[in-house]
Amino acid sequence: MKSTIHQAINDSEDNFTNTTFWHIQPYFQLIRNGETDKLMESIDIQMEKTDFHDRVSKDQFKQMEYMTVSLINTFMIAAIQGGLYPPEANWIADQALRKLTQIKNNAEINPLIKEYAFLFCEKVKMTKMEYTGNPHVEKAGQYMKTHITQPITIDDITAHTDISKYHLSHLFKQYTGKTIREYLIELRIRTAEELLETTNKSISEIASLLQFCDQSYFTYRFRKITGMTPNAYRKKKATL
Repeated sequence: MKSTIHQAINDSEDNFTNTTFWHIQPYFQLIRNGETDKLMESIDIQMEKTDFHDRVSKDQFKQMEYMTVSLINTFMIAAIQGGLYPPEANWIADQALRKLTQIKNNAEINPLIKEYAFLFCEKVKMTKMEYTGNPHVEKAGQYMKTHITQPITIDDITAHTDISKYHLSHLFKQYTGKTIREYLIELRIRTAEELLETTNKSISEIASLLQFCDQSYFTYRFRKITGMTPNAYRKKKATL
């Protein structure tokens, strides 16, 4: 294995300076701040134009893969620093890396990097908008997110926060304007929106997955929160 001094000498002989950090650092800050508009205007990552000087592999595609893994993890750290719940950030990074394993040519890598930079940034933005300012409410909300497909009860949620059910119910109403049950239902509907847009799961499958007793009740709740039926929502998103 080469020592750091050997690598430095090789880089000096090749007149190579690794500027990756300084190139990525502005994007790191934008993701951490949840500034999606600015990120969209400024992001310009073109991996195929980067000269890696065979630093990891003599195969350029392999080098691009390795750098992409590094970038995804960097974006994940930025998102966590921006307030995104670490398990959620890890799920997104894992999803990106699974997609990376399916990529077969250089042209597909740049769009993947940009897609997940935007996704991390958007998640941070949403997290900041949803921030309630109360640690007990935040902890309960994160518990609901990580158990979104499970049949959790208010008692389950309360037990996770180490305060009484009455106290937590009062805090939820104070900081979110919703009851715990209303908050959970809305969280499940927002999850359903994403599933309708990004998967081929049927409406009945989504309703069952998100613990709605039947499709009719799911449709009723979905329409009440979004103003349209699940089917209409999916059709609308498909045309965008």
